[in-house]
Amino acid sequence: MIKTDIIKGQKSWILDSKKIRLSLTEKGGHMAPVVFMKDSDNPIEPFYINPWADEDLDLSNLPDVLDPLRGDFFCLTFGGDNSWGGEVHPPHGESSGSMWILGDNLEENSITLKMDTKVRKGTITKKIFLKENENNLYISHRIVDFAGPISPGHHVIFPGGTTKNISTSPIKFGYTDDNRHGGYFDEEYYSLAAFKKFDSLKMVPTIWKDKEYTDCSEFPAREGFMDLLQVYNKPREEFAWTAVTVPEEGYLWFALKDQAILPSTVLWMANKGRHQKPWYGRNVCIGVEDVCSHLGDGLSVAAERNSLNEEGIITSHYLKEGSEMTVKYIQGVARIPDGFKRVRSIEKRDEGVEIKSFSGKSIHTKLDPGFLL
Repeated sequence: MIKTDIIKGQKSWILDSKKIRLSLTEKGGHMAPVVFMKDSDNPIEPFYINPWADEDLDLSNLPDVLDPLRGDFFCLTFGGDNSWGGEVHPPHGESSGSMWILGDNLEENSITLKMDTKVRKGTITKKIFLKENENNLYISHRIVDFAGPISPGHHVIFPGGTTKNISTSPIKFGYTDDNRHGGYFDEEYYSLAAFKKFDSLKMVPTIWKDKEYTDCSEFPAREGFMDLLQVYNKPREEFAWTAVTVPEEGYLWFALKDQAILPSTVLWMANKGRHQKPWYGRNVCIGVEDVCSHLGDGLSVAAERNSLNEEGIITSHYLKEGSEMTVKYIQGVARIPDGFKRVRSIEKRDEGVEIKSFSGKSIHTKLDPGFLL
């Protein structure tokens, strides 16, 4: 039986297994808090929850996604300006800020939610299931109808505090944001150069002459700034991946994806650089967001001819009338040994995956990568 509770100001459904306790907000389907390894002496709770969750702030004139903002949520469609063909989708889509309803939950250790979208008619079915004795989340979003261009994405957010080391499967290249937002995106400060190409997260162009490059593989960094970039995965026979290592707390988070559907990763690095309501210059978090998009620009750019798809990067998919698409995603958490600071590779091995660090240390965690197929 799925339980409900009010958690950090949001009505939430609770999915509870031997090793994981997961909370999903009714509004937007945001996933947090999530407690991994809850049967251990040192459980792990990796995800961010916004700092205004317990405050009496009027958010009525702001995007709906900001009300529950936490953990991981599914964007349909991803980005800020989602106007296209006479449609005006809210930032990050109805899926991230409208109300979900509980579906039929007939399987143990699973939860199913549904949403009928209004701006463009369609149905989204969200399903999360847990496997006994695993610290992994198997997540799918089945999109039916919704004919037209889409830019789907998983918007996973981690808090500041202890150092997060970020890595991805090998990339073709990356781009910094264009930093030319207007309207709600005023009152922000950027440290990365506008729309510059780069080859490594460790060498990203900045606005400064005395320090032309900065390391974006580590967060928190560049206090006082709010930056965004995107990297594009090289083709792989197996899954592509992203990872966040937290050496001070002895664990890592990772995600596996089908790069044909989610071909890139956006990093949203907010370190007290956003000053409008409700941020007020206090927010420290990093979004590690596996997407199909043109940076954070939304469908208005992603669905049209743009500088990225001219370079062969897919920035949107197109659904035909009566067709459907399922976006699958695996997230997991694992403990790491001393000296394991940053993930170098994740490969399929022995009924799971082997995760190797740049220092040569490795771990094995049990999961089923075949779910992505």
